[in-house]
Order: sequence, then structure tokens, then C-alpha cells
Amino acid sequence: MGWIVERAHAKINLALDVGPVRPDGYHGIHTIMQSLELRDIVLLEERPAGISLECLPGDPRKQGAGCFLEFDRELLPPRDERNLAWRAAELLMQAAGIRRGVHITIHKAIPLAAGLAGGSADAAAVLRGLNRAWNLGMNQDELAVIAVKVGADVPFCLWEGTAEVTGIGEQVSSVPSPPPWPVLLLKLPVSVSTAACYKAYDELQSPPRVDAGKMLAALTNQDLARVAECLGNSLEAVTLRKVPELVFWREAMEKAGCIGVLMSGSGPTLFGLVHDEEHGHHVFERLANTVKQERKGLLPNLYLTRFLSGKGNDEFKGGAWNA
Repeated sequence: MGWIVERAHAKINLALDVGPVRPDGYHGIHTIMQSLELRDIVLLEERPAGISLECLPGDPRKQGAGCFLEFDRELLPPRDERNLAWRAAELLMQAAGIRRGVHITIHKAIPLAAGLAGGSADAAAVLRGLNRAWNLGMNQDELAVIAVKVGADVPFCLWEGTAEVTGIGEQVSSVPSPPPWPVLLLKLPVSVSTAACYKAYDELQSPPRVDAGKMLAALTNQDLARVAECLGNSLEAVTLRKVPELVFWREAMEKAGCIGVLMSGSGPTLFGLVHDEEHGHHVFERLANTVKQERKGLLPNLYLTRFLSGKGNDEFKGGAWNA
């Protein structure tokens, strides 16, 4: 099949409502997910048999970040069956009765364990790429059956764009994407256990709920100010309590000029909305100066990227953003 190249885009949760525990032990969710231009690059090459996987550092500036400031070198994911991309290839081969093998190379630009679905995006890219490379002819729904076995975010990552997601993540309904609004990401060098986050959420006397329907209406009207007002995440308070440094950086993002700040998924990444590209660069520089002046404690990596909004949006005006 030669080389197959797939893009694996990061996601954020514009609204995330977590419901009570279901009889099967999972939490029902109602979330509005949005893909970003920040992405990993996944290369697939056929081999005689078996699966092999290599992870290499990517270049965020060439993979969807208009601006990038690194204070802590991002870790690389495992190169074995613990990697969701490996698991996706394995399950697809089993489902399709494939006896050939594949070598997977991932150029990582999406930070690891960040609430941005980097691993899930890589897995979805493997499913898409191998389906195409091996002419399996599986449709989106058939791939989604395999995807949900890999991870709850993988079905959305198959679709990408903007979607309303319910169930445990397996029910994905695409909605019209907003324009490619710029968004700033702030990732602290800490890991947050999703399982522990949900457990702490269950222990709250009055777990916070979020009305994801309001976010859908704001997106339908392409009203950025209203989108900023409707941002909400049921898990945010839990993670902010576990990682108090996030409170400081959340306030710093607001002071720098973000019009809305929220944590994505179970964290620890915070994202901030801005008015336009010029405003985004201004906010990025102000926040970068705050980081440089702080010089103590946990220092974050910063990314300025954009909403993924259809095709042809991978280049910033003036060539500052690379495909």
C-alpha cells in the first residue's frame, strides 16, 4: 500500500455535562466536541505481519499551531499495545480478518494526557487509513463499532469537525461547524486520571450540571460571544481542586484577554477563546510574558491554534500557519 498519511486532530469540549452512573458502570455524557487544527501526523506502511509502532516528536508550528511556546518537553506515548493506535489496528484486523501487518509512525504535536484526545485521534486516523489502504469498504457506522471498543472519544475523532456526543461517547451527531475561530491552549506538565476525576465527581454532594443545548444554539447562530458565555464542564471544579495551579493560570488567561476560558475533558488543558487572529496573537504574547516572568512552579506549554472548520483552513493568513 506504500505510505498512507492521515491527520489526527485534537479536540476540545465546548460543553460537557456528566450524568449519573449508568447500570453498566459508565457515566452518560452530553457534550459538544470541536476539532482543532492542531494535529498529529500518522503514517501507515504495510509489513508482512504483525504491528509495530514508532512515536516521534512533531513540530506544532507545522502541525496546526500558529504560535507555540514550550517550557516542558512533552512526553511521547508508549510504542506497544498500550497505545490506542496499536489497539485500533489490532481490532480492525480482527474484525476484517486481515492477516497482513502494519507499521505505524506517529509524529506527535498534540500533548499527551491533556484532555485533547490525542491518543483517540491517532486511533481514529489508523482506522480511517487502514480502511482506505486495504480497501475494506467499511462505512462510518461500521468503523464506529470498532472505535468505541478502543476508547470513548474515538468515535467522534472518526467524524471530526463539530458534533453533539451522547451515551458514553458512541452516539455522535454532526452539527454545522463554526468559522475557524482562533483558540489558545494552555497545558500544564501534570497528568490527571480520568477515572479518579469521575470518582471525585461522584462524591460531590451537588455535582454541577451543564446545559449543552445552549451551546448548540450558540454554535448554530455562529455567535462567538454567546459561545463564550455557554462554555461549561461538569468535571472542571474537580480537576481545579486536584491541580490548584490551574486556578492561577485560568485567571491569567482571563487577564490576558481571553473572552471565555474552560478546561477540556478531564483536563488538565485549559482553552481560551479570542475574537480574531490579531486578538489571538496579542493574547498569546501577553500570556507568554506572564509565563516567562513567573519562572517558578509548574510552567505551561502554550499553543495558538484554530477550530477545524471544513477543508482548506490549515493555513493562517499570510502563511504564518503551516499545513
